[in-house]
Amino acid sequence: MFAILLAAAVSGPADVASLTARADLVVHAQVIKQSSAYGVGGGQIFTTVVLRPIETWKGEIRPQLSVLVAGGAVGELSQTVQGEAAFRDGEEVVVFLTTRVQGVYSVEKMALGKFAVGAALATLPKRALRDRTGLDCQRCGRDEEDDLLLDELRARVLGSLAR
Repeated sequence: MFAILLAAAVSGPADVASLTARADLVVHAQVIKQSSAYGVGGGQIFTTVVLRPIETWKGEIRPQLSVLVAGGAVGELSQTVQGEAAFRDGEEVVVFLTTRVQGVYSVEKMALGKFAVGAALATLPKRALRDRTGLDCQRCGRDEEDDLLLDELRARVLGSLAR
């Protein structure tokens, strides 16, 4: 058995202002739990990621959110989708979300719409980091930053809404 891994192609731009404009909801949140299951008809696995918002920067404030991403693990079978946003239980994130169906969202532009939040030391300011692994972004700008202070990311989102 062998696998061929190809980068997923998405179309840019994927700067903060563009992501904010396209998103229905932008939240700074924590991953509460994840569960994977086969999609309708079987064959493909999807993971439902449950988020608890810490702060809502755009959209309706909700106590909990469900985000559906392609890939996951069911029993002994796992599927990985190149370029899809990946989440870890307990992880703090900023996500740019679009509505799939009532109450269920998807991440805008795959992994480009997710920033992991953290700090190396508790005394350092939190940073928001975006992982482009497995993604080929066509028409993305060279100035699209993947490493921002969390406060800077918040200011850019809110600033783009004010325009």
